Amino acid sequence: MTVQAEEFEGAKRTLAGRLKETPSIYFSIAVLVFFVLLFYWHEPAFLESYNLGIIGLSAAILLTVGIGQCWTIVTGGIDLSVGGLISLVSVIFVLTVGTLGLWAYPFCLLIGACCGYINGLLLTRIKIPSFIATLGTGGIFVSVAYLITPKAVSVPGGSIKLLNVVNGSTFGQKNAILLSLLFFLVFFVIQYFTPIGRNIFYVGSNIKMSWLSGVNIVSTKNVAFTFSGIGAAAAGLILASRQFSGYPTIGAPYILSSIATVVLGGTAMTGGAGGMLNTLIGAVLMSVLQNGMTVTGVDVYLQQSLLGTMIILCVWVSFDRNKVEIVK
Repeated sequence: MTVQAEEFEGAKRTLAGRLKETPSIYFSIAVLVFFVLLFYWHEPAFLESYNLGIIGLSAAILLTVGIGQCWTIVTGGIDLSVGGLISLVSVIFVLTVGTLGLWAYPFCLLIGACCGYINGLLLTRIKIPSFIATLGTGGIFVSVAYLITPKAVSVPGGSIKLLNVVNGSTFGQKNAILLSLLFFLVFFVIQYFTPIGRNIFYVGSNIKMSWLSGVNIVSTKNVAFTFSGIGAAAAGLILASRQFSGYPTIGAPYILSSIATVVLGGTAMTGGAGGMLNTLIGAVLMSVLQNGMTVTGVDVYLQQSLLGTMIILCVWVSFDRNKVEIVK
């Protein structure tokens, strides 16, 4: 075995260990438990079933968009186009559900996959950094949404029942929550039990060694951004179904929220560490923080400061300083 091969085998063993156990996830879980107890102590109604349902629905949207965002961050990139794509998909879904029926759901997911793949091509083929590429495409997606309709559009009255795919309930649980968990389960299986998932982590952990071992860097990053597009599209479908409408600014808050969800769960911004379990914890934590601060009467301006502090703290805990010699 060559020295390079031995080094890569060592990198794979190290990565396998990190996939099994990401220490920062335990910090995120501890923070989640702390805030649940704190909000419950301050306001017992926080853990009532009605409020837990609100938290669950909020977490469902954060989870779907965060899952896709997670894989772009794991590869060492970032996707700032998710907000624009959510807006675009919400508008297209509302305008097509009346004619396409239930086929509007897979149609919009396909649009999300195509837009995500375009982001990947800008990064891998044209060599534009993901931060700049997705910032640009996000603006394009919002512009297209505005060109389609400059104002909010509502779901046709005859198609309301079709929204039960998201708004209905199964076994006493909201379908939106169940669909987000199904989405999570699919991505969890891909992450841990398929070559695609492993390659995404290999690339994020050590791109040079991945290339030397024969991993296709281009296709791996394209897949990661395609999944991010699917996640954003799924979030757009849930939002449009929940609000019975779509409009060009509906996704704007989820640009930063998706990144915060991934970071709060303990996925490292330096790539190669974290994953689906981290994102699940991050989505719940983000939703608990937002809801808890509102229920307990925290000033709306102070809420942003506290959330920003939590993001900085979680990045500090998960940041792999061995990968970055100079922070710039």
